Amino acid sequence: MKKLSQCKLTLLLLTLIALMLVGVVGCTPVEEPGLPTDGPEPDPTTSEPKPDPEPSTDPGTSDPYPYLILVNADNPLPVELEPELKTVQGNFKLEKTAADALLAMMADAKKEGIDLLVVSAYRPYETQERLYNNKVQEFIQKGYSEEDAAIEAAARVARPGTSEHSTGLAADIVTPSYQRLDRGFAETEAAKWMAANAHKYGFILRYPDDKQEITGIIFEPWHFRYVGVEHATIMTELNLCLEEYLAH
Repeated sequence: MKKLSQCKLTLLLLTLIALMLVGVVGCTPVEEPGLPTDGPEPDPTTSEPKPDPEPSTDPGTSDPYPYLILVNADNPLPVELEPELKTVQGNFKLEKTAADALLAMMADAKKEGIDLLVVSAYRPYETQERLYNNKVQEFIQKGYSEEDAAIEAAARVARPGTSEHSTGLAADIVTPSYQRLDRGFAETEAAKWMAANAHKYGFILRYPDDKQEITGIIFEPWHFRYVGVEHATIMTELNLCLEEYLAH
């Protein structure tokens, strides 16, 4: 009987040891699927974790719509731009930042008794093409050859793809009492006020009288272009057109 009791005791101890071992193994934590873990989520196609993407340093993506973009006969738009537009007056729209600046300028001018009237702003390619072709026909009807008519027209209406109006950064601005787009507008109080104050809002007189040989465009005292306050102030103080400013 004593030996039997010792055998039972031994068997009981072995059983307890076995149960303890099973308990240790059974307590090992198991990661449940679908729960978040520290670090980047593993790529299912590889055992290595997928690294976080590096931020882009390409200026074309970080600054897709530069306010100093140069558009002229020698620098046509590579593609038709599609800026985010905002209405400035009537049906006329500008790129959003330029529009906000123009609205502020018009409001401040109004406080000083100056009424500004927008007669042209953003133009898609098709509109510019129509305006240019109409101007060519106008000179042909005056007796110009097609070649000469094209040259004369280009000095007054930019060829399609070479107009600042396609950027959404340029506007033709007159006043209700003088809406003709000619040199006479420069003598109006509205033109004088804009020439003196436009840079405070980020606009420049894009085609000055003394820069025609550089810009390739006749004097347009009604055509203003948004470049930002800092750049506009420097250009105005140093009497530089955009081509000269970008060449420095």
